[in-house]
Amino acid sequence: MNAQGFHAAAIASALLLAAAPAAIAQTTGGSQGGVDGRNVSAATYGAGTITQNGAGVSGGGEAEAVDGTATTRSDAKLNNRRAMQRSTADARTEDERATSRTRTMVKPNQETIRSTTTSRYKERGAPPVRESVRTVTTPEGTTTRTKGPK
Repeated sequence: MNAQGFHAAAIASALLLAAAPAAIAQTTGGSQGGVDGRNVSAATYGAGTITQNGAGVSGGGEAEAVDGTATTRSDAKLNNRRAMQRSTADARTEDERATSRTRTMVKPNQETIRSTTTSRYKERGAPPVRESVRTVTTPEGTTTRTKGPK
């Protein structure tokens, strides 16, 4: 499975918030990531959008395990100040585990979209491999910070 272009197995519905600033044309941002092992893989993504009419979030994930278990979950919440999306993917076998989670927060009043994806792979007897990608998107542009393997 390719973490950059996986197909979503679970998708959180887009949400709209009222009271977005009227000067915004459209701002879109998000993050994605995943890990692959010998018999397991997990990946998640999240995205947010701010428009003149409100804000929306979406996301999902995919998990695969050979002779093991795989689960995904996505949910989204909103109130009058923000929209938040969270996706998780987990794949396990007897000797391996791959997990990925993405959290995307949209604050239309501050005109910001923050999204973080954290992925982890652990094989029995070996140290865990972790990667974290954080993006902050404003109308001026996007800042991305990556920690861990590329």
